[in-house]
Formats: sequence, structure tokens, C-alpha cells
Amino acid sequence: MMPGLALAYFTHTLDRDNLGNAKTDGFEKDLGLVENQYSLLLVLFYVPYALFNIPCSILAKRYNSARVIPLAILAWGVCTMGAAAAKNFAGIMATRIIMDKPCEMGFIAGAVSSLISWSGWQYLFLIEGSITILVAIYLWTFAPKSPETSRWYTEEEEFLWDDANKQLEHWPTWVFAFMALMYGVGVASSSNFLPTMINRLTSESTTANLYTVGPNLAASVFQLSICWLSDRYQQRATFACATTAVSLVAWILLGTLDLVHQPQVGYFLTYLITFATFIPSNLVLAWLSSDTPTTTGRVVSLGLDYMAMNLAGIVSSLTYKTEDAPVYRPALITVGCSRGVFILAAVAMRQYYVKLNKKIDSGELPCAPGMESRPEYRYAI
Repeated sequence: MMPGLALAYFTHTLDRDNLGNAKTDGFEKDLGLVENQYSLLLVLFYVPYALFNIPCSILAKRYNSARVIPLAILAWGVCTMGAAAAKNFAGIMATRIIMDKPCEMGFIAGAVSSLISWSGWQYLFLIEGSITILVAIYLWTFAPKSPETSRWYTEEEEFLWDDANKQLEHWPTWVFAFMALMYGVGVASSSNFLPTMINRLTSESTTANLYTVGPNLAASVFQLSICWLSDRYQQRATFACATTAVSLVAWILLGTLDLVHQPQVGYFLTYLITFATFIPSNLVLAWLSSDTPTTTGRVVSLGLDYMAMNLAGIVSSLTYKTEDAPVYRPALITVGCSRGVFILAAVAMRQYYVKLNKKIDSGELPCAPGMESRPEYRYAI
């Protein structure tokens, strides 16, 4: 399953984030976009994209994921190819809204998108959409067809509404969603505006797209390495906060330093931003999954986190205003501040779970709530 899921994430990132590369390739001029219409385009994409996360997570669990996921990917691919035919703001807006719902691979996708963009933004959409459709066909053909009959699943893993309600009433669920909102601002900013930020450092738009290849490829290596270290030492919050601190400094420096005369410094900062910004979006979700006792609870809590992370895309899109170009200082400082808030929330949650583990060790609590059958279980931190 892993190769297929990796390809799914690859094409998802390819199609979702290609506007950033198209923007530096004459996309706005060709479609006649004015003022903040590019940001509005992103906002109109993120609203339904965020709202449908929980329903689609439930849909994939309730019905056959081997059918729901390929159909969603197919829709993404068709809409991406359709975007190549757009002639104005209304046309491109329609394709982005329709495609709103259907990591390491994400960084590789970013590098690939940067290379393809050399052909022009229309070819960018056509090629990436074609790749997505091929992946959808592959998953439809080869993905396991029935989770209910698979030896990897049991009857206890059916969707239970009582468990869903309990998860929504569990206050840490909402703290994790808030953390997703905070780190999501940086994730969306890097995905949608990295080529724009690099374009500030060079006069050639094609060069700006090419310069995003290095940060994305380097980030894929760091992503794997840091996630492995986090798993090796069973420390989620520590690694998430440490890398977030690096990105916090890099975002603020990018918005405050004079990089016109120091483009090398600015380019180095984009490396720090790319590898460090995305780490929490992997580690926090793994942390949340480990501390959620039921599969239904994981479906709901993870769906809520993805919804919050995508709502953060609205915040990001609204802060990058045309009048702030080319530096976008208010937007970059906003991202840096959101990183700081995330660190505070993550540290607080880590201490909360450390305290719970101590109570279990001392016998004050017989076991972790919901883990009566596993008294040896301790909360991930």
C-alpha cells in the first residue's frame, strides 16, 4: 500500500501547490488577474477544501477507500488539466473550487513542479494533471479493494458514532487542531509563495522556479531524517518544536533583512524555511494518532487537524497582499508569530502528557483512559 499512498500524496501536492510556480511564470498577466485576485483564488480553494476534510475522512472509512481515494485523485487530475484552458479569473477559479476535495513526497513534487514550470504554466497544469490521472488509474486497479475483509482489519475498527462524539468532547482534540492551524500558516505560505519569495532574489522568473528545486530536494532528506530520529527516540514535541524554532527565525529574517544586496543569505533562508516549516505537519499528526485510543477517534481528530491546517491556508493567503510586494513583510512576520504560538501550545501539551504518564506510573491512575486492555500503555510525548 505504501508506494500507492506515496504516489497519492505526490500528485496531491503536485496539483495543489502548482499555482506558486505558475505565478512566477506569467500566470497572473495571462489571465488578467489584478490586485489581490491571486490571494482570493487561494482563499476560495481553501474554504471548501478545509470544510470537507472530516466528511471525506468518514466517507473513506465508511465505504471503500480503494474507490473513494482514486476517484478523488482522478477529479484532481481532470480539474488540473482543465485549468490549462482557463482564460480569465472566473475560469481558473471554477477549476480550483471544483478540485478542492476529491511530506517527503510533497517536497519531491515541489521540485518536479518547479522543473515542469519551465515549459509554461499551461503545460505545467497539463503534465501534472496527466500524471495525477495515471496515478488514479493505478490505485483503482491495484489498491486493496475491501478493508473489511482484509486480514489487517477487525470488526472493532468500524466507524462508531459514540467514539466520534467522545473524541470531539475530549479537549486535547481541539488543542491539537489549534496547533494545526498555527503550523498550517507556514505550510501554506511555503507551498503557495516560495517561488514568489525566491523571485525577490532574482530578476528571472524561470530562474526563480528553478531555484525552488534545491530547497525542496534538501527538505525531503531532512524530512526523512528528522522523522526517523523522532521515532527512534519517541519524542514528537521536542523535534517538532526545535525545527519550528529554526523556521520561526528564518521567516522573520526573510521579512526583516535587506536581501536585495544579500541574495545568497535570502536563498539560504529558503532552505531553512522549507525543511523546518513542514516537520510539525508530520510529527504532530503521528503524536495525535498515538494518543488517540480508538480508530474512529483517529478518523475524527485527524480530519479535524487537516481541516484546521487547510483553514490556515486562508490566513496565509489573506496576509500576502499585492501592496506589500516584493518583501511581503507583514505576511512573513505573521507566519513567524504563528510558529511561536505553536511552540508554546506544543510544549504545554507535552507537559500535560508527561504529567499523565507520571500519574499512571505512580498508580494514581490505573491506566490511560480508553486503554484498559493495555495497562502498559503510556502517552506519546
